[in-house]
Amino acid sequence: MTKSILMQLSNGVITRDQTPLISQVNVSLEAGEISLLTGPNGAGKSTLLTALAGEKFLASGNLQFGGVNRDQISLKDLASKRSLMLQQDEAVDQLRAKDVLELADISPAVPAQTREFVSKIVDSALYGKTLGSLSVGQRTRVFLAATAIQNSGVMLLDEPTAGLDSEGISVLAEFLSRHSSAGHAVLIATHEDNLRTLASKEYVVTDGALSLKS
Repeated sequence: MTKSILMQLSNGVITRDQTPLISQVNVSLEAGEISLLTGPNGAGKSTLLTALAGEKFLASGNLQFGGVNRDQISLKDLASKRSLMLQQDEAVDQLRAKDVLELADISPAVPAQTREFVSKIVDSALYGKTLGSLSVGQRTRVFLAATAIQNSGVMLLDEPTAGLDSEGISVLAEFLSRHSSAGHAVLIATHEDNLRTLASKEYVVTDGALSLKS
């Protein structure tokens, strides 16, 4: 039985500051699938995730969500197609954790298991604190909760275990497993192995090109 493709980029070229960064980018994320994105630091994993989210850095290529070209999808509708978690997002440093979660809570029907994950991964004591005042692990927790509560078809996660303790990693792994089983797709950019057992596919960025690991 063929699975539904939720996001696909064909023949992509990723640039940053008008400089080619990654070419030969072909990515396909299917419903119910968890994939890894690996490669050395500085290879462009975060930039690639941003490009896959349809925001910027994609110089050429055909990016589609559910078979519809990115340029035919409004920003409002795009939010239901994909959510993006980046580690470095200084634009929200002055916002409280509560504000970030409320801004992300746009879905009319967030599953109970997602609400449960948010309550587990973010201590309510953090709600009134600004993101700029949080530790790496606390910021990761807030960003994960915001990405999850958006309830999009595709989750794009940048180093989602950064600063997390073993309990936090366990809570995240359980959620991602259940989330993908419910028909969502997840792409995890990481240099760690703590979520590897969840993934069925691995993309690798090396020497300016993206390949699918066999």
